[in-house]
Amino acid sequence: IPAIVILCGCASQSGNKTIDLKASAEITDEIVNDSFGGVGFDVFDHMHNASRWHYDEIFAKRWRELNPSFARVPDDCEWDFKKIDKLSWFLDVLKETNTEIYITTFRNNCLKKNINETAYVKHEVDNLEYLIKNKGFDKIRYYCMANELSLDEWASMTRDLDFFRKVQGMFYDELKKRKLDIMLLATDASPFEYWYTIQWAAENMDDITGIYGGHHYINNYDLFDNTFYSFFLNKMKWGVSLAGSKNKKFIVGEFGAKQNSNIIDSVMHDANMYNQTPLEEYMGIQVSEAILAMINAGVYSCGYWTFSDFPFRGNSHRTNKWGLYHWEIDNYTTKPAYYCLGLLAKFFRGPAEAYHIVASDTLMRMAAVKNLETGSRSVAVINRHDQPGILDLKIRPSEPDKPFRKYVYNPADVPFNYFGDLQMFTERKSLKNGIFTDTIPSQTLVIYTTAYDDDPPGAVTGLKWEVRKIEGRDRAVLHWDPSTEKDFCYYRIYRSPDAEVGISPRWQIASTISNQYIDRSVHNLPEYHYRVIAVDQSGNSSK
Repeated sequence: IPAIVILCGCASQSGNKTIDLKASAEITDEIVNDSFGGVGFDVFDHMHNASRWHYDEIFAKRWRELNPSFARVPDDCEWDFKKIDKLSWFLDVLKETNTEIYITTFRNNCLKKNINETAYVKHEVDNLEYLIKNKGFDKIRYYCMANELSLDEWASMTRDLDFFRKVQGMFYDELKKRKLDIMLLATDASPFEYWYTIQWAAENMDDITGIYGGHHYINNYDLFDNTFYSFFLNKMKWGVSLAGSKNKKFIVGEFGAKQNSNIIDSVMHDANMYNQTPLEEYMGIQVSEAILAMINAGVYSCGYWTFSDFPFRGNSHRTNKWGLYHWEIDNYTTKPAYYCLGLLAKFFRGPAEAYHIVASDTLMRMAAVKNLETGSRSVAVINRHDQPGILDLKIRPSEPDKPFRKYVYNPADVPFNYFGDLQMFTERKSLKNGIFTDTIPSQTLVIYTTAYDDDPPGAVTGLKWEVRKIEGRDRAVLHWDPSTEKDFCYYRIYRSPDAEVGISPRWQIASTISNQYIDRSVHNLPEYHYRVIAVDQSGNSSK
């Protein structure tokens, strides 16, 4: 396994004297995790009144492009998947992307102690069995009976861990009887103050526990507190070590930035402290630091809270605004962290090996993985200095002729696409004598990766359109032949008054995974023309 050596030099002015800040780091051949499962998200879109349009152009399109290998999916004790089939079809994209799924019951006030434990367990396992055997969700790997040990109130089961052990034991027996290969997770506790329950589970219920895990939010550190990384890294190492002592893995199923709730028009907006504030652009950098700490500590997988916002409901007094993109407000547009955490989800996908890093500069955060399916390598660097840093990267790759693509998230210049298309790579970094040199802007995430190919998908064929009256208006309805590319991701649709439709963002009107599109836009063009291009997983586009 090759070693990677990174050197950083930064410069600042003190009077007329230049002070050079030099640092070095080595990504050694020591593996901190031989089965890293990837960066993912908590997914709630299937719980809401969302349409097929929302699936094709928002949720599934964006999930495909970010391509996470891990998802934490909520369950409700009153759901019956046999009767609510939409709950499963809306998660189909997780099946298509081979996403590993962890299910936990969020609302389980149905469970009544010493009254209906058997019926409760049977109902939940019925749902799991239906998803696996009837709907083909064969990547459901983990289950926990209670989100954050909650029954009628949050974390209430921390006061009755014996009851938690009892019901988890009933799940263990029922899953085993039905030959469902699902591991039970203990204890899903949050925050760190409740992680003692994980220790308790290791001592009292390891025989029925397949994997351990907990949650935490960055409530005690502001965005630019450089002591956060080492604090969080050590906490993650504690969880990984505890699980490892039982020959088990450790998951962080839920994490995020500093929590905050505001009452707006009598509705509680549950969100992170930086949502829709001037510091929102920098929030993703601190959360990315947490992800790098988890990778370096040996955490198996992690789920950022959450993939999307929740919709407003007229009869609800609470809404969740933690997502990487808005719901109906601003027409589902993406937030800044989408272009930061999205890169980590896409290029730090499992299964992978994560390597130990030795660094002399504690403000240059780094993580490196090798994907075990493709052999591609990805390196993430976060510069926490208040100046740019010069980076010398030395590597002996297994692919000496393949340059690294460079992707950048700079809070001072946030990329944005109205339809949630990820930013493209900025340049290629080719090795010369095993080294390339680069500059890392201050407070910026940079990713170098060989997880791509340069082959563009074939051109879209069979494009036709017709005028159809929809919702009382004449609409243009487009159809085209579906792409047959193995790594197809989505389509971009362009419209302009010119017969030769360019692919400038100016003319883009949609991105979708469907091979049809209804143009509902309001416009007064006397004549208009359409163009559709295919985009693959590497971001290459057709002609």
